[in-house]
Amino acid sequence: MELRIIIAGSGGQGVLFFGKLLAYAAMIEGREVSWFPSYGAEMRGGTANCTVIISDSMIGSPVIRNPDVLVVMNDASYQRFAEKLSPGGILIYDPSAVHPAAPRDDIRTVTTAAGELASAMNSTIRANMALLGAFIAATRAVGVHAALRALDENTPAHRRDLLTINKDIMLKGYDSVQNKTPAAPGVREGIALSHKRGRPGLIA
Repeated sequence: MELRIIIAGSGGQGVLFFGKLLAYAAMIEGREVSWFPSYGAEMRGGTANCTVIISDSMIGSPVIRNPDVLVVMNDASYQRFAEKLSPGGILIYDPSAVHPAAPRDDIRTVTTAAGELASAMNSTIRANMALLGAFIAATRAVGVHAALRALDENTPAHRRDLLTINKDIMLKGYDSVQNKTPAAPGVREGIALSHKRGRPGLIA
Protein backbone atom coordinates (compact mmCIF):
# COMPACT_ATOMS: atom_id res chain seq x y z
CA MET A 1 0.00 0.00 0.00
CA GLU A 2 1.22 3.50 -0.82
CA LEU A 3 -0.48 6.75 0.11
CA ARG A 4 0.58 9.97 -1.62
CA ILE A 5 -0.22 13.21 0.21
CA ILE A 6 0.15 16.92 -0.50
CA ILE A 7 -0.25 19.48 2.30
CA ALA A 8 -0.37 23.09 1.13
CA GLY A 9 -0.92 26.58 2.49
CA SER A 10 1.11 29.67 3.23
CA GLY A 11 4.23 30.21 5.31
CA GLY A 12 3.47 30.45 9.00
CA GLN A 13 0.52 28.03 8.91
CA GLY A 14 2.58 25.04 9.99
CA VAL A 15 2.34 23.23 6.66
CA LEU A 16 5.83 21.73 6.80
CA PHE A 17 5.51 20.76 10.46
CA PHE A 18 2.24 18.97 9.65
CA GLY A 19 4.04 16.93 7.01
CA LYS A 20 7.02 16.24 9.23
CA LEU A 21 4.83 14.94 12.05
CA LEU A 22 2.89 12.74 9.66
CA ALA A 23 6.05 11.24 8.19
CA TYR A 24 7.57 10.74 11.63
CA ALA A 25 4.42 9.03 12.92
CA ALA A 26 4.52 6.62 9.97
CA MET A 27 8.17 5.88 10.73
CA ILE A 28 7.28 5.09 14.32
CA GLU A 29 4.89 2.49 12.95
CA GLY A 30 7.65 0.98 10.83
CA ARG A 31 6.52 2.28 7.44
CA GLU A 32 8.61 3.59 4.55
CA VAL A 33 8.21 7.36 4.21
CA SER A 34 9.37 10.42 2.32
CA TRP A 35 8.88 14.07 3.28
CA PHE A 36 9.67 16.69 0.66
CA PRO A 37 9.16 20.37 1.61
CA SER A 38 8.79 23.32 -0.74
CA TYR A 39 8.33 26.98 0.12
CA GLY A 40 8.64 30.43 -1.39
CA ALA A 41 11.38 32.96 -0.80
CA GLU A 42 9.48 34.44 2.14
CA MET A 43 8.85 31.77 4.75
CA ARG A 44 6.05 33.59 6.57
CA GLY A 45 3.27 34.73 4.29
CA GLY A 46 4.75 33.11 1.18
CA THR A 47 3.65 29.84 -0.37
CA ALA A 48 4.45 26.56 1.35
CA ASN A 49 3.67 22.94 0.60
CA CYS A 50 5.12 19.53 1.18
CA THR A 51 4.63 16.02 -0.10
CA VAL A 52 4.51 12.96 2.11
CA ILE A 53 4.48 9.38 0.88
CA ILE A 54 3.67 6.51 3.25
CA SER A 55 4.33 3.06 1.90
CA ASP A 56 4.76 -0.58 2.87
CA SER A 57 7.63 -0.91 0.40
CA MET A 58 10.58 1.15 -0.81
CA ILE A 59 9.69 4.58 -2.25
CA GLY A 60 11.26 5.38 -5.59
CA SER A 61 10.73 9.15 -5.67
CA PRO A 62 9.29 11.81 -3.33
CA VAL A 63 7.73 13.66 -6.29
CA ILE A 64 3.93 13.52 -6.42
CA ARG A 65 1.93 14.55 -9.48
CA ASN A 66 -1.50 13.25 -8.46
CA PRO A 67 -1.97 12.88 -4.70
CA ASP A 68 -4.38 10.47 -3.07
CA VAL A 69 -5.00 12.99 -0.28
CA LEU A 70 -4.86 16.78 -0.46
CA VAL A 71 -4.90 19.01 2.62
CA VAL A 72 -5.24 22.72 1.81
CA MET A 73 -5.15 25.64 4.21
CA ASN A 74 -5.97 28.55 1.89
CA ASP A 75 -7.77 29.29 -1.37
CA ALA A 76 -4.57 29.72 -3.37
CA SER A 77 -3.47 26.20 -2.49
CA TYR A 78 -6.88 24.78 -3.40
CA GLN A 79 -6.77 26.47 -6.78
CA ARG A 80 -3.27 25.20 -7.42
CA PHE A 81 -3.68 21.56 -6.43
CA ALA A 82 -7.38 20.60 -6.49
CA GLU A 83 -7.42 19.41 -10.09
CA LYS A 84 -4.36 17.23 -9.46
CA LEU A 85 -6.12 15.18 -6.78
CA SER A 86 -6.65 11.63 -8.03
CA PRO A 87 -10.24 10.52 -8.71
CA GLY A 88 -11.50 8.81 -5.58
CA GLY A 89 -9.05 10.84 -3.49
CA ILE A 90 -9.72 12.80 -0.31
CA LEU A 91 -9.77 16.59 0.01
CA ILE A 92 -9.42 17.99 3.56
CA TYR A 93 -9.89 21.63 4.50
CA ASP A 94 -11.40 24.18 6.88
CA PRO A 95 -14.47 25.72 5.17
CA SER A 96 -13.87 29.03 6.95
CA ALA A 97 -10.47 29.32 5.22
CA VAL A 98 -11.02 27.56 1.89
CA HIS A 99 -13.94 28.22 -0.43
CA PRO A 100 -14.10 25.79 -3.38
CA ALA A 101 -15.88 27.42 -6.31
CA ALA A 102 -16.84 24.19 -8.05
CA PRO A 103 -16.36 21.12 -5.81
CA ARG A 104 -15.52 17.91 -7.66
CA ASP A 105 -17.99 15.04 -7.47
CA ASP A 106 -15.41 12.29 -8.01
CA ILE A 107 -13.59 12.80 -4.70
CA ARG A 108 -14.41 12.55 -1.01
CA THR A 109 -14.48 15.89 0.81
CA VAL A 110 -13.74 16.10 4.53
CA THR A 111 -14.17 19.40 6.34
CA THR A 112 -13.37 20.44 9.88
CA ALA A 113 -13.61 23.80 11.63
CA ALA A 114 -9.88 23.75 12.37
CA GLY A 115 -9.56 27.47 12.99
CA GLU A 116 -12.54 27.47 15.32
CA LEU A 117 -11.23 24.47 17.24
CA ALA A 118 -7.84 26.12 17.70
CA SER A 119 -9.44 29.44 18.63
CA ALA A 120 -11.47 27.72 21.35
CA MET A 121 -8.13 26.69 22.86
CA ASN A 122 -6.85 30.30 22.58
CA SER A 123 -4.44 29.27 19.84
CA THR A 124 -5.65 30.39 16.41
CA ILE A 125 -2.29 29.77 14.74
CA ARG A 126 -2.42 26.04 15.51
CA ALA A 127 -5.21 25.08 13.15
CA ASN A 128 -2.67 22.77 11.48
CA MET A 129 -2.89 20.47 14.51
CA ALA A 130 -6.67 20.20 14.14
CA LEU A 131 -6.27 19.44 10.43
CA LEU A 132 -3.70 16.75 11.24
CA GLY A 133 -6.17 15.14 13.62
CA ALA A 134 -8.88 15.33 10.96
CA PHE A 135 -6.49 13.79 8.43
CA ILE A 136 -5.80 10.83 10.72
CA ALA A 137 -9.50 10.22 11.33
CA ALA A 138 -10.35 10.47 7.62
CA THR A 139 -7.54 8.33 6.24
CA ARG A 140 -6.42 6.01 9.09
CA ALA A 141 -2.97 6.42 7.50
CA VAL A 142 -1.31 6.41 10.94
CA GLY A 143 -2.55 5.82 14.46
CA VAL A 144 -3.35 8.65 16.84
CA HIS A 145 -0.87 7.37 19.40
CA ALA A 146 1.95 7.51 16.82
CA ALA A 147 1.04 11.10 15.89
CA LEU A 148 1.00 12.16 19.54
CA ARG A 149 4.40 10.56 20.08
CA ALA A 150 5.72 12.26 16.94
CA LEU A 151 4.53 15.61 18.30
CA ASP A 152 6.17 14.92 21.65
CA GLU A 153 9.50 13.97 20.08
CA ASN A 154 9.56 16.85 17.58
CA THR A 155 8.60 19.71 19.90
CA PRO A 156 11.76 21.68 20.77
CA ALA A 157 12.62 22.51 24.37
CA HIS A 158 11.67 26.18 24.04
CA ARG A 159 8.14 25.22 22.93
CA ARG A 160 7.40 22.43 25.40
CA ASP A 161 4.86 24.67 27.12
CA LEU A 162 2.71 24.35 23.97
CA LEU A 163 2.85 20.55 23.81
CA THR A 164 -0.30 19.84 25.81
CA ILE A 165 -2.43 22.36 23.93
CA ASN A 166 -1.16 21.08 20.57
CA LYS A 167 -2.10 17.53 21.54
CA ASP A 168 -5.53 18.66 22.68
CA ILE A 169 -6.17 20.51 19.43
CA MET A 170 -5.04 17.49 17.39
CA LEU A 171 -7.47 15.24 19.27
CA LYS A 172 -10.30 17.74 18.84
CA GLY A 173 -9.66 17.74 15.08
CA TYR A 174 -9.61 13.95 15.14
CA ASP A 175 -12.91 13.77 17.02
CA SER A 176 -14.55 16.33 14.74
CA VAL A 177 -14.21 13.85 11.87
CA GLN A 178 -14.19 10.57 13.81
CA ASN A 179 -17.59 11.37 15.31
CA LYS A 180 -19.03 11.60 11.78
CA THR A 181 -17.48 8.33 10.59
CA PRO A 182 -17.56 5.01 12.50
CA ALA A 183 -14.08 4.18 13.73
CA ALA A 184 -12.21 1.04 12.84
CA PRO A 185 -11.76 -1.15 15.94
CA GLY A 186 -8.90 0.00 18.15
CA VAL A 187 -8.14 3.24 16.29
CA ARG A 188 -7.90 5.25 19.51
CA GLU A 189 -6.98 2.41 21.86
CA GLY A 190 -3.28 3.08 21.48
CA ILE A 191 -3.24 6.71 22.58
CA ALA A 192 -1.61 5.95 25.92
CA LEU A 193 0.66 3.15 24.70
CA SER A 194 4.42 3.60 24.92
CA HIS A 195 6.76 2.42 22.16
CA LYS A 196 10.00 0.63 22.94
CA ARG A 197 11.65 1.23 19.57
CA GLY A 198 14.57 3.60 19.28
CA ARG A 199 14.09 7.14 18.12
CA PRO A 200 13.94 7.11 14.30
CA GLY A 201 15.71 9.58 12.10
CA LEU A 202 13.91 11.64 9.45
CA ILE A 203 15.31 11.99 5.96
CA ALA A 204 13.75 14.59 3.68
